[in-house]
Amino acid sequence: MGIFHLEAAADHVEGLAHENDIVRAVLELIWNALDADSERVEVTFRRNDAGGIDGVTVKDNGHGMSPEAAQTAFRWIGGSWKRAARRSQEKNRPLHGKSGQGRLRAFALGTEIRWTSVAEDTAKNRVRTVIRASSASRNDFEITEPISSSDERGTQFEAAGKTGLDRLETEETRAKAVSVLAPYLISNPSIEVIYDGTALNPSENIERDTVYDLTWTYQGSNQSAKLRIIEWVQASIRTVHLCDADGVTVDELDSPPAADFRYSGYVLWDSMPEHQGEWILTKFEEEESLVGGLVKAADRKLLEHFEDSRSQRRRELVEEWKNDKTYPYIGEPGSEEEKVERATFDVVATSIRRHVPKTKKQQKLTLGLLKQSLQQRPDDVSALLDQFLGLPAEEREQLDRLLKRTSLSRVIQATTSVTNRLEFIRALELMVFDPETNKMVGERENLHKILENELWIFGEEYNLMVSERGLTHALDRHLQLLGGDRTDRTAVKRLDGTTGRLDLLLSAAATEHDRNRHLVVELKAPKIKATHKELSQVKSYAKAVAADPRFADTNTIWDFWLVTATVDDDVQQERTQRGRSRGIAFEPELTGAPHAKVRVWVKTWGELIQEATRRLSYFQESLQHDASLADAREYLTRIHGDVIPEGLLTNAPREYDEEDQRETA
Repeated sequence: MGIFHLEAAADHVEGLAHENDIVRAVLELIWNALDADSERVEVTFRRNDAGGIDGVTVKDNGHGMSPEAAQTAFRWIGGSWKRAARRSQEKNRPLHGKSGQGRLRAFALGTEIRWTSVAEDTAKNRVRTVIRASSASRNDFEITEPISSSDERGTQFEAAGKTGLDRLETEETRAKAVSVLAPYLISNPSIEVIYDGTALNPSENIERDTVYDLTWTYQGSNQSAKLRIIEWVQASIRTVHLCDADGVTVDELDSPPAADFRYSGYVLWDSMPEHQGEWILTKFEEEESLVGGLVKAADRKLLEHFEDSRSQRRRELVEEWKNDKTYPYIGEPGSEEEKVERATFDVVATSIRRHVPKTKKQQKLTLGLLKQSLQQRPDDVSALLDQFLGLPAEEREQLDRLLKRTSLSRVIQATTSVTNRLEFIRALELMVFDPETNKMVGERENLHKILENELWIFGEEYNLMVSERGLTHALDRHLQLLGGDRTDRTAVKRLDGTTGRLDLLLSAAATEHDRNRHLVVELKAPKIKATHKELSQVKSYAKAVAADPRFADTNTIWDFWLVTATVDDDVQQERTQRGRSRGIAFEPELTGAPHAKVRVWVKTWGELIQEATRRLSYFQESLQHDASLADAREYLTRIHGDVIPEGLLTNAPREYDEEDQRETA
């Protein structure tokens, strides 16, 4: 028959070929076969010696291309008979291709392409026609003279001469093909599509198939369509297709919602073929278009559907974990906070269900680690899951949004605070009781700076007022607390005429009826044993405050703490006097003019740690978190890395128990 020249510019033909989209090219060839009423379509790949794909064959048993149809098909773009037809020629199936461009996509699969088609001519005789083309001259198609044939009707397409086709054999591509063809294949169960030796059978992979009515308004007129959502048992894709009423894909949306599900959505609208390509404009339109309204209605229904699915799936999966005894919580929650914590754990755990191991032992470990991470370091959960589970980017983003939205954030923050405190107590034990470590810990350069950010260890009610400042500054802050100012500008001095420098001045206002309380903490490095010298220093501060009338206020109590690891016998006797609370070493009875009420206490680190541990014991039992030395070292690095002693974290200290604390006390 000769060479037929396609009436279009070469660059236009190249653009229509979409040569980078090899998956789309194979799908178009499958659709062409189905439009030709094929009952069986087989896609096979030719592989080179290295195992790479360098050729593609698509074979069908449809009605084929007659010589007349071939001449028309390869002479003009857009002249396809399908444009005017709604159904296939023989079996009245819904048609996919209507623009006549599908044959051009074949150039994406090879530099040399060929169709061999057996069909009936106008005289009803069966003839074979071959169409060849080369990417070197995309507009020229060679169509052979038809010859008589006794073969069954059908068309075989072959492409060769191109590399980089290996993506065609991936599971993602197979899933894509299933997604695109699913409604058609489900509606026509007799049709077989064999892809690289395996039948595409969407029915066997469906977890749930749901259809919803869609309604929206455009220019005052009510519109309607349907949305079909097929959720897959196993798949690696998430797609939303804009289809005609029969489910034949016209367009495909990008960025479908619900990244934690694998599904295919099909917007079924009879008028969709008339609006091909318009959906992309909905991103830029100022006024909502007809297609824009449809897309928004579909998005809303998809979000609603999958939110319901999450709730149902969450209940089922959690129940399954409980039955398998891999769920990290035991019994029923004992408080509202625990209920919220569990609810959020369930949300997060089920959102990453595909990455949770199937074996019970690994599953229990993974879920336990997730629980611990949520309780201790919620801000790091997404990064931790990404590190250990390798979450895809879209799932990581979904998880980030989930963690930010969850109502547990408030509870998690509180739980994190408690866990951090338990780990700091363990770190404090390490710094105070380890004989190697406590030699490294300095008073001002290490301990002081660390405790400025851990004031809760002295009591929940205190806030920092003055750090490493003199008694005069303490007076200023005291007067500010009372709402006044210092008119007498002379410095506050101790009885020997010197000014004192306080380590920490903490304040609590109105915590005991109408009283104000100040706590002055004099820190001693863990290696220091408190003697009469250290106690006298603290007493001198207390006496200076008691003697200065500017501190006089009947509603203020001044407590001075000497905090040290160990004390000698003299100091021990002074802090354990009969008639006084244990720890008070000095409490003068002042008469005459008004004086500030002062008390001097001697506290050991062991006592402070035990008191703090008692306050946290309930939470520790609830969290079941027993901080290890590794936790303690990690906490010091994370929170106080700039002030911890050099070499502290590189040592391997031994474990310490309560006996060590009692000895130092």
